[in-house]
Order: sequence, then C-alpha cells, then structure tokens
Amino acid sequence: MLPPSRLHFVVTSLCIGGFCYWTSAQEPTTPPKVTIRDGKPLADSRVIPIDPTPRAQAQHSGGFSFGLKVDNQRITFGEQESVWCHLRVDGQEFQLGFFPALVAQGANTAQAKPLPAGPGGKKRHGFQAVWTNNEVLVWQVVELVPGIPMHKAADAQRRLDTFRVSYVVENIAKDGRARKIEFKTCIDTFIVDNDGALFASPTTHPGKILNGTVLRGKDMPTYVQVLQRPDLKDPGFVATLTFKHSKGDNPDAFVMTNTGFIFGGWEPQAQPAGDSACCLLWRAKEIKPGEKRLMVFAYGGGFANDPENDGKVSLGLAGSFEPNKLFTITATVDDPAQGQTLTLELPPGLERVEGRQVQPVPPNSEVGQGMALWKARVLRPGDYEVKVHSSTGVTQVKQISIQP
Repeated sequence: MLPPSRLHFVVTSLCIGGFCYWTSAQEPTTPPKVTIRDGKPLADSRVIPIDPTPRAQAQHSGGFSFGLKVDNQRITFGEQESVWCHLRVDGQEFQLGFFPALVAQGANTAQAKPLPAGPGGKKRHGFQAVWTNNEVLVWQVVELVPGIPMHKAADAQRRLDTFRVSYVVENIAKDGRARKIEFKTCIDTFIVDNDGALFASPTTHPGKILNGTVLRGKDMPTYVQVLQRPDLKDPGFVATLTFKHSKGDNPDAFVMTNTGFIFGGWEPQAQPAGDSACCLLWRAKEIKPGEKRLMVFAYGGGFANDPENDGKVSLGLAGSFEPNKLFTITATVDDPAQGQTLTLELPPGLERVEGRQVQPVPPNSEVGQGMALWKARVLRPGDYEVKVHSSTGVTQVKQISIQP
C-alpha cells in the first residue's frame, strides 16, 4: 500500500446483484510537469538608451600615445601624447609612446590604424597599435564605448563619450621561458581649462577631494572622478576613470601626482598637484610562452560598463512550481555597473510575493558579483516567460512550461 502522502481519492463503482454502489479508492498523485528553458536575451532600449552620436575623440601620435577630448573639451593636456604606457619584462623597462627617443632600440611599433568593423559590420570608433621585440608583443586597442552618466536625469542616455583602453601582452619568446610582466599607464590630466585638476573617489572617500594620494589593492575603487574645479558641490566638468572590468586584470594601484614626478621610478611618488598627473599600475604577473595578459581601464565623460556584462546577467529559478507554492528567482551580475538596477517582470499566472520589483545591484567585493532575489508563486498551470530587465539595456528571459 502506498503511503498516505502519495495518495489521493478517486471514485469507482462496484455492482452487486444488479445494483451499483459508488465507492472511493486511492491512487498516487503526480507533480506537474515543469520544463525550464533559457530565452533569448533581448536588447532593451527602454532603459538608459544609447545616443549613437560620437561625443568624444581620441587622437594619436602614430603609435601608443594619445590624447582625449569630450564634447570638444580636453580631458588630457595634449591632444596626441598625454596618455602613454610603460612595460617591464623581467625587470627591464620599455616606454611605449610619449617620447619616441626613449623607446628601446630593437623594438618595432606598428603604425596605429583604425579599428576593424565589429559583429554584423557595426562601425567601431578608435584605433589599435602593436609594439613588439624578441620577447613580448603588446597590442593596444583604444575604443569609443557608451558611458553611463554619473548624474540622475529623467532623460539620461548612455552617450558615446568614453574610451576603453585595452592592452594585451603576449609572451612570444622562443627560448621556452616564462616572462614576468609589469605594466603601467600614465596620464597628464587637464580638464577643460585646469592643468591642476584634482580627483574624487565617491565610493571610498565620500565628501573628499583627493590630492597627492595613492589608492591600492583592495582599496581600489570601481571608478575615480577628475574634476575641473576642486568643489564637490560645483565641480564643473567631470571626467571619469573606470578601473574595474569583468575580463582582464584591473589596476592594482592608482597614484595621484604631478608631471614633475611622473618619471620618478617605476611607481612615482604621490605628490600634491600643481601640473596634475596620475598613474595606473598593474602588479607583476608571470606569463608562459604563448600566454597572454589582458589589462583594461577606461577614461571619458561617463562610467564605462562592460560590453560583455550587458548580456551576462545570469538568471536562475529554483523551488516548487506547483500552484500556490513558492519558487525563487535569482539574478547574478558579474562586475555590476555603477548604479545598475534589475527589474522583474512576471506575466499573469505568476505572482511576485517577496522582493521589490526594481532592485539595485549591490557589488560583492570579494567575488566581483552582485545579486538580486525575488520569491514568486504559480497561480495556475501554463506557459510563461520570466523576464529580468537590466538598466544596462539587456533583458534576460527564462521560459517556464507548467503542465498537469
């Protein structure tokens, strides 16, 4: 006999002597058949739409150094040679860009050229360049991407006003040895009309102006602001340096100094600004022959969200899908964008029980993830789509089929 928990009553008939008597019997119940599939991610232009007009310009000097403007206003001192980088291979330093005479002899720098078209033939704005010697190859990509505005406005849009800068270092040595790679990027800052622009880090040093400071390791914020005026209530034009991305190595230290000290050793001294400058440093990392190291940052008018992150909000469902029982909806975001939110959309037949419909995504500093959670119940069997809209412009979908 089946246990009572697995039984329900059905009606049967028993006929004796021409008379039929209705009796009850018991047979096992079965849970509903549930099928869950991933739906296709949807581009969601309702949330922070992108203005397709380029608002920033990058000009290069033919190789690795370049300068930046936003809305035709300078955010670097020079228009061509105010962002450059240094490489150390097993302790030997090479300077890429800025002063060509300082670049080590025997290296080869390919002429910078425009970026090729993206998927589907989409036009990309920016340039790429290659530097190589007998041990390593360095590939630089400077690409215009949508920036997320750092101010709240009803008509806020993601503008093409920010440049993502990527460096790929590959060990091409033929001797079979690993190479210890260190990297840094220097920026001669200038905001509109101020060559002594100072900094702010709202998430790590709220309410403070930073001048001659070092941010390092776990204290590195997701972003830093560069201010036209040293006044948090009236800063004028504000440029944004974005440090953290889900792919590649994020900078390990950020030094605020002035140009008189920018060449003072591998890590320049932090100094109060006169002619302000800054330096991003990546710690030493060993790469084997054929291996590559990716390093990324961004600079421009807005916060640079990951392009990969836009489509990679992970959506999970768990629990019971029987009518009137609860199941859990979990959305996980790798490397959440500043101010990112997630919005749950349920169709008729499913009901949200716990969790606000719109939730901010708090970052988890240890694993680089943020999470939003809801609880819901099934009101009746059917076919449904559970949708979670990300403020970065993509909707993730789970398709649920619940059949008796």
